[in-house]
This record gives sequence, C-alpha cells and structure tokens, in this order.
Amino acid sequence: MASDPQSVLTVGAVAHRLGVAVPTLRSWDRRYGLRPSAHSAGGHRRYTPDDMERLRRMVALVGDGVPPAAAARVALGEERTPRARRGGGGSGSVAVGRAHQAVRGLSREASRLDVDGVGRRVAAHFTEHGVAATWSDLLVPLLQSLGEAYDRTPERIVPVEHAASAGVLGALHGRPFATERGRLPAMLACAPDEQHSLPLEALRAALAERGVAARFLGPRLPADTLRDSTARLQPTTVVVWAHAAGLARRVPLAEVAEHCSRLLLAGPGWSKVRAARAFDQPESLDEAVDEVMNVAAPTARP
Repeated sequence: MASDPQSVLTVGAVAHRLGVAVPTLRSWDRRYGLRPSAHSAGGHRRYTPDDMERLRRMVALVGDGVPPAAAARVALGEERTPRARRGGGGSGSVAVGRAHQAVRGLSREASRLDVDGVGRRVAAHFTEHGVAATWSDLLVPLLQSLGEAYDRTPERIVPVEHAASAGVLGALHGRPFATERGRLPAMLACAPDEQHSLPLEALRAALAERGVAARFLGPRLPADTLRDSTARLQPTTVVVWAHAAGLARRVPLAEVAEHCSRLLLAGPGWSKVRAARAFDQPESLDEAVDEVMNVAAPTARP
C-alpha cells in the first residue's frame, strides 16, 4: 500500500505519541489485527493516519475499562461500543484485564522475594502462551514497573528486582533447547560489561520454540571473546544486546559482522551509536525472532 512518506509512522513513533509500550502495539497487531497497513520504500511496515485513529480508539476504550479483545473489535468497526468493565468508566482508570492481573500476581510474588513462586507463575504462562507472548504481555510490563519503582525507592526495589529476575531466569532455563542441524543459526551475546541478559535468555527460548538453535554466550562478554567466538562458530546471525550506549560502543561491530551473515543489534543502547546505523535493530522479541528465522539456514529450521 503506497502512502505519503510524511504521513506514516514507525511503531516507535506511534508508541511515543499514544503513550503505549511498543510490545503492547506488537501484541495488539498479533492478537487483534490492529496492524500497520503501509510500507516504507525499504519494505518496513508503517502506520497510516487511519491506523492511528483505530489505535487511539483502542487506547481510549481500554482506558475506560473495556476488555482489550472487545475494544479491538470496536476499533476495527466490527462492533458497537460495549459497556466498560465494573471499576472502569471515564475516570481515566486503567482496565485490569487478564494480562494486567497476571502482572500484578507476579509482582506480589516478587515483592515477597518468592523466587520459586515467580518461576512457577512464569513457567505456567510459558506453557499456556509461549515465550514471546509471555515476554511482551507479562514480563516487559513487570520489568518496566520495577524500573519505575526503582527510580522512586531503589533500596526497597533492588531485592524485589533480583527475586523477579532470578525467578524468570529459572523458568527460562527450564525451557527446552533446539537441536543444532548444520550451520549454527544464531549466536547471542551481551556487550562487554553488560549484565542485563534476560532479553537474550528469552530470545534463546523463543527461538527454541520455533525449532531454531541458538547459543547464548552469557553476560559481560569481553570484546575479544565476542570477536573470536563469532569467527570460530561462523553463525548465520549474531545478536548483541546493550542497554546503554557506553557499553554498545565497546562492541567490535565490523569484526563481528565479518564472520556472520547478519548482525542484529538489540536493546536501547544502540540508538545513539552512529556505527550501529549500518545494522538492523529489532524493536521487540517477536521482531528479533522473525529476523533470525528469515535468514536461518533451511537445515536449521524445523
């Protein structure tokens, strides 16, 4: 669909304008069909003004307490406006839907420093919904809320955040691994001194659900080890995570890219690194999975 390039928006721009997280928009696309209908010259999907109006309607309805699935049908013109949930209304309160309730339950377990409780809840969600959906609908909102709480009361939130991370990590480590067949489809690595490894742990597990093998080399990977490991393994795709620009700048991008078919840069740290503009930067776990799947060797696919 051709559109005026000045009138279409990326998912990040839409999220900023609407005050909605990018993973939420991805979830609405996947679950309810509220997807971008235009494409850029490079083939990337973009939101048109009509798409934005539908999303504004969706946000308003959910904010009034309408369940997301019903709100989506109204936003798409499939139904008239349904009645809001009890406790909703025009007061601006946020609807407590199924995903939100799950986040609250997980937060309670973490607040009690119940690592096993967090792990059990997350593992059950993995079984019912899969890793990618659990990450975007449950874990990203949880981690974001903990980050916001940390800014207010860091001394109280640090142990809660550690309990949540440990429980999630345990659940991720309980997911099966995919069998390697032929060339290694993906190597996953954190930037030097990068300690935030959960996103790559989730990516490894989400790829395994699709039958695609990936080797995760862990947090705080030294630059020379990253370079040498890529040269040794010759993976189809390398994904490097960095949450801060200072860490991202320590990655030897050109040397890593030389030994793989594709280099993906994940995490917010790359947005201010000029050299990173030459490489694709997936904005969500779902997008990263799709990007790896697109170039995985046929023998590596299920």
